[in-house]
Amino acid sequence: MADDSTDSAFGFILFILFLALLGYAAGGVSSSSSSTAGTTSGTTSGTSQSLPPLAGSQVNSCSGTLKQDVSDSSSSPSLNLKVYQDAMDPGQKCATATRLVSGSYKVKVTLAYTADKTQKVSNTGNQTTSVQVNGTNNYCVSALAEISGIGTRVAIPKVVQPCRMTVPAMNPTSPVPGIPTRTVDKEDEEGY
Repeated sequence: MADDSTDSAFGFILFILFLALLGYAAGGVSSSSSSTAGTTSGTTSGTSQSLPPLAGSQVNSCSGTLKQDVSDSSSSPSLNLKVYQDAMDPGQKCATATRLVSGSYKVKVTLAYTADKTQKVSNTGNQTTSVQVNGTNNYCVSALAEISGIGTRVAIPKVVQPCRMTVPAMNPTSPVPGIPTRTVDKEDEEGY
């Protein structure tokens, strides 16, 4: 017959195997996007059960209500990022990136969920480029503009506030979700 420490170790190993099996089963979620030469746009499949898939495309220009207007530098900006929201459809957001310096650099603009950066829609152009997303009602959306070759970036962490983050944050007090943190006080463990 095995002693208590062997039984305990065997139980722990079974528990770890169970967690590994759960992790393997949850690993089937994927993300995809369509890509063309220099341009990435399209619909991504959801990587989070609480966020709908982000649908979008490249557009020639943006319209709607200007929500944010940010440049990389106040003294001599080389990049400008503007984000618009449609007045009739608040789930429709559009971003335009404009390169303000001369040269043959490419400019790229990206809109993504703030809580899930793998769901994004991007577009690349020469001087000005725009991208639009739909169906983001009340969800936090981030915008990013960058100039390739010189490393200039402008970011807007949250385009419209208030918005809701829908991916729950991990509880840092417990190393395994759903299992309470173990105490080191013997009286607490035995209920005294």
